[in-house]
Amino acid sequence: MRPAGSAPFSPKWAHWYRRALPAYWVFLVCLTHFPRLTFDVGIRASDKLAHVGAFGLLAFLFWRFAETIRYPLSGRFVYVAAVLLIGYAAADEYVQQFVGRGADVVDWLCDVVGIVAVLAVLEWRRRKGAA
Repeated sequence: MRPAGSAPFSPKWAHWYRRALPAYWVFLVCLTHFPRLTFDVGIRASDKLAHVGAFGLLAFLFWRFAETIRYPLSGRFVYVAAVLLIGYAAADEYVQQFVGRGADVVDWLCDVVGIVAVLAVLEWRRRKGAA
């Protein structure tokens, strides 16, 4: 068990997470706002799986970034993170219609699944570690 206030990773990792989140978020914005690119990977509904994975990774990096600022995270952080990230996913999906892409509610729901799944696992681990 770590002492209260000690980070769950080395300062090198903290440094890495502080750079990874902004870089990944910019990458995600660029990826979702370029004109529709088509690719066939041979997996049915691969677009939906990409949404789940991309926004799940965003949630993971957001959580780790926050831990580099304040550790341990408060009990309500998971709710604040969910509201912010789900709101961002909705805005991202809405804006896509203005750049030659389509706004799709199912894509947004896949974003939400990725966000909620990752935040739920991280919150479960946080609570398990606090016990």
